[in-house]
This record gives sequence, C-alpha cells and structure tokens, in this order.
Amino acid sequence: MEISLDNFLDGKIKIYQPKNGYRAGLDAILLASSLKVFNKCKILDIGSGTGVISLFIASKYKNVEIVGIEKNFKYYSLSKKSLKINKLKSKIKFLHKDFKSIVNMKSDIIVSNPPWFKKNSTYKSKNSLLNDAKIESIKLDLWIKKVLINLNSKGEYYTIFPYRRIKEIINILKIHFKSVKVYPLSSFKSIPPDKAIIFAKRSGKECSCHEYD
Repeated sequence: MEISLDNFLDGKIKIYQPKNGYRAGLDAILLASSLKVFNKCKILDIGSGTGVISLFIASKYKNVEIVGIEKNFKYYSLSKKSLKINKLKSKIKFLHKDFKSIVNMKSDIIVSNPPWFKKNSTYKSKNSLLNDAKIESIKLDLWIKKVLINLNSKGEYYTIFPYRRIKEIINILKIHFKSVKVYPLSSFKSIPPDKAIIFAKRSGKECSCHEYD
C-alpha cells in the first residue's frame, strides 16, 4: 500500500493516508470543529479511519481522553503511525476493533464520520479500502443503538450525514435523544445541501463538566 504524509490545519497535524483509498478532507475537519469539547471528557471516535478527527481534537484540547475505534487494519495502522509524529495535548489511543463488538466504553461524546451509503446503492470499487470507507456494514437503526450503549446518560453524539437521508436519521434519533439539531452544509447558497452535521444530546440538562472557551 502506497501512502502519503499530508498536512492538515496548515501543518498543525500530519496524517499518513493511503494514496489509493479513502483520504480525509474537509468533512472530517468540519465535524471535529463542531464538537463542544468539555474538560476531562471522554470522547469515542467511531470508525476513526486514519485518525484525523481524534488527532485534531487531541492537538487542540488539554485534559481530554480520546479513543479511536477502527476495524480496517490498514487504516488503523496508519493512525498509529500518525500518532507517533504529532505533538498532542490530550491522551489518545487507537484500537483495532469492530464497533459492533464495543459494548461498555461509556463516553461523554461520541463522534463518527463512517460510511453511510447503503449496500447496493452505490458503485462498489475493486479497492476494498474505498468500500470500507463508503458502504455501511451495519444498518442505521442498529448503529444508533450501539451509540447509545456506549454513551453516558447526558452524552452527546455528533456525525456528518448525507442530506438525502436526513429524515431517516432524524426519525431514529428523536426516539432516543432529547435534543437533535441539524446543520446543513452547502458550498454555495444557490445549491441545496448534500450533507449535514448532526448533533444529538441524550439529556436536556447541561453536562456537569466545564466547557472550553
């Protein structure tokens, strides 16, 4: 597998990525930037890929514990490689696991930028790295239930999601979360959004930890 070392945030973090496969871009940075990170919070990054979201958070905030979960060994290996070369302010570790096997990793914040294309709804590439990054391996309702199992009672969930499926995910989230907010994303005002950042909170009460300024 050929890889490249790429700069993000003007070189504040450096990420090893496959030259042929999923390559993180603006989506991951926008999602990571949207998090309301709290002091001493535990953050779970599901489908962490090459580690962009986790490394972004760890480089920006102190006193935060971050765990990245990635089932694809090649992506996981690259995230471990990137972890060694970045100067980070918070604790971070990456685990080579399938999210379906995670049952008791209680977190204050869960974030995910996973594959959201349904099976048979998009072109299947000969490149397995691209397929793992695009095509969902677990149905959306089951995914949200797995999120809930690993989220604290006052926890928050952030994801970025195709806008054409927005009603589907909102209907599921409203069953389990007290508050759900949608932030549509579009490159131009004249063009309808194709994605949205979604924020969901289990409790209407404020988190007991202190938010960063």
